[in-house]
Amino acid sequence: MRFTDTLLKITLAASASGVYADFFRNDFLPVGHVRTDPIITQDCLSDHVHTFYGPPLIYPKVTFDDLRESDPNLSSGNILENQSLYWHPTVYTVAADGTKSLQESGK
Repeated sequence: MRFTDTLLKITLAASASGVYADFFRNDFLPVGHVRTDPIITQDCLSDHVHTFYGPPLIYPKVTFDDLRESDPNLSSGNILENQSLYWHPTVYTVAADGTKSLQESGK
């Protein structure tokens, strides 16, 4: 809660000084790690793994309509109306012995 209190104080101070700012936040949990990148190709696997957040529709041919028609209760996000699919390259840590481990967000 300390972060939230500090953020509130900063926001109030900025508002009082005439500075205008927006704050937007969505919280998501990963829905999967897959070798696909729907922007680059819809026909084959990606050359690296991506971590996906949002509706559990993580396949290359997913469409805008698929996302909009998905069940909002299955999304990993905290805003039911947000049916967007977000992803980034998956991050791994490498141990001294060369073993690779998936690095989850927030850890």
